[in-house]
Amino acid sequence: MAEKVSREERVKAIEKRRTIRIRRSSLTKNKLDDIDKPAIKIAETLDEYRQAFNIVYKEYDLVGYITKPHPAQLHYGIHSLLPTTCVFTFKSCMDVISTLTQVEDTRLFGLPMDSLYKPEIDELRAQGRRVAEICALATPSEGRWHNLLMFLGKAYFQYALEAKINDILIMVNPKHVTFYKAIFMFEEFAEERFYAPVGAPAVGLRINYDIFWEKLEETFKDQEFETDLYTFFRRIHNAGVDKYMKFSGARNIPLDYDAARYFFQVRPEILDNLDDEQMEYIETLYHKALYSAEDIQKRYPVTV
Repeated sequence: MAEKVSREERVKAIEKRRTIRIRRSSLTKNKLDDIDKPAIKIAETLDEYRQAFNIVYKEYDLVGYITKPHPAQLHYGIHSLLPTTCVFTFKSCMDVISTLTQVEDTRLFGLPMDSLYKPEIDELRAQGRRVAEICALATPSEGRWHNLLMFLGKAYFQYALEAKINDILIMVNPKHVTFYKAIFMFEEFAEERFYAPVGAPAVGLRINYDIFWEKLEETFKDQEFETDLYTFFRRIHNAGVDKYMKFSGARNIPLDYDAARYFFQVRPEILDNLDDEQMEYIETLYHKALYSAEDIQKRYPVTV
């Protein structure tokens, strides 16, 4: 009986893969020819961050995820400004046209997903696993046919290798679960719950990155597939932007003064719910950008 079940499961898996092949048939095609100087990089400048946060705001607003409109039209939180966070950007010359953010788990700040799934994430932490969350994925509608998300995903998977990430987590609207499971090999991690900040339900998904490449290769090991996502994601080979997908270790770089000053001034409310230890860390990291010279003197008086 066990052999029969196993054979049935294999048949179902093959049928599923054939369905996925149809859906993926054009996902990895290079459609970047009409993009001016396409490049992928982790945001470094105030302008790159600002453009990325603006794209996320506008796209979230279009689908009703912005529950509290803001005149600056920038969507970010305290996790966005941490040194270990990576805001990946796809650029056309000087313009950011797509973005994806990785937040790496830290003892002080955890992950945005903790607001819904902390018990489940704590189980991974208890195993000593290095956990990261993918969030703030956004591409304006006019750029989606270029498959920019696929190239950002490819860049991120290369980064995750260098950063030695064990688990990649994401929260998605239930209607997008099938896409992320079929294309990026996510698996369901936690049940659907209501995510108040965007006024919509969310499902927690996970990639066990320790076995991700093995699983991806297994899925595409035969020759019948038109789109080999294992080769696309693993190898740097098939597009001009690939040359930018070279990373050396995990990022740990705070924002420069101008960027930090700007983002704390535009949305000071992101500091409101920090505990004393978190606030002390932010002040140590960014105190000159947080306060005016007068404020700094009051908080840190110079004694003679």
